[in-house]
Amino acid sequence: MLTTLAAAAAGAFLFRLLHLPLAYILGSLVGATLVANLIGPMRGGRHLRRVSQLFVGASVGVLLDGGVIEALVRLFPLMLVIAVAGSLLGLVLAVPIAWLSGIDRLSGLLSCLPAGMAEMATLAHEVNADEQSVAIIHTLRVIVVLTLVPLWLVVTGHPVTPVRMLLEADAVRLITLGALIVASLLLAVIATRLRVINAFIVTPTLVAVLFVALGFEVPAVPQPLLIAAQIGIGTSLGLRFRFDRMRRLPRTVAGGLISGLILVSLSIFGLGTIIERLTDLDHLSSLLAAAPGGLGEMIATANALGVAAAAVAGFQLTRSIFTNVIVAPLIRRHVLRRRPDGLPPSS
Repeated sequence: MLTTLAAAAAGAFLFRLLHLPLAYILGSLVGATLVANLIGPMRGGRHLRRVSQLFVGASVGVLLDGGVIEALVRLFPLMLVIAVAGSLLGLVLAVPIAWLSGIDRLSGLLSCLPAGMAEMATLAHEVNADEQSVAIIHTLRVIVVLTLVPLWLVVTGHPVTPVRMLLEADAVRLITLGALIVASLLLAVIATRLRVINAFIVTPTLVAVLFVALGFEVPAVPQPLLIAAQIGIGTSLGLRFRFDRMRRLPRTVAGGLISGLILVSLSIFGLGTIIERLTDLDHLSSLLAAAPGGLGEMIATANALGVAAAAVAGFQLTRSIFTNVIVAPLIRRHVLRRRPDGLPPSS
């Protein structure tokens, strides 16, 4: 654990010294990947990711005042349209990607749907699909997104002005932030047991809104904590990138990379362009709002690049909820209906 965290931190600050975009996320991803593959994987990656998500979610929640919430409500119809379009893109790509990856069509569909890796891998297990291939393809797609965004910034020369985070705050406001994090942690644990989607991101966002509504002045998450959260998310992603698993499934890796490039390109340059033209969001926020990456990764990326994190979170959360609450049950019902006993595989 100490070696992994040290390598992740070293990679993050090395990338920062080189002035690379998304330095803390990508640098820690590289550092954690090297240790996981050369020495051994660290345990507790899921817990590290969840704690990091708490601070990322809280950082979005404190931005949500009445005006921002009103703007997000106006954007909701477009958010829903983009969510439906993202699922349709996954449906269209499912068959060719299944053929390229050497997996069945159901696994191909679950691999292409723009939802969280954990949720789709769990659904793959429930419906007796190829859980490992689904997890690998989703992991590769998130890495493709995180790689393409900095490349696009370099190629196009888009300026990035990181948001100035609060470094110091008075004791009362810091105690309020601490109470928010503790309350969010407890509620997120309960919500996860109730199978609430992305609870460790959603819960601190909603709790922060509640705190503000009750009249508490919640400070912005201090920059050192946000940097640590970005490193934590990059580290947890790096732990999933295992070369031994990739070598066993070369066709899956090839299909995952190709599907990632196609789905990411269609999403961010197709759907992202639509968002940019129909809203007042800036170019980079529009791309991240449409990007088919993980919810936590995309919000952390928006924070790191200093763009409209609240709007990005709104689009990403709407798509995640639509895919997991509407699309996933339809797939589960269709598969179980075709089973002769009508029972899930575990039965």
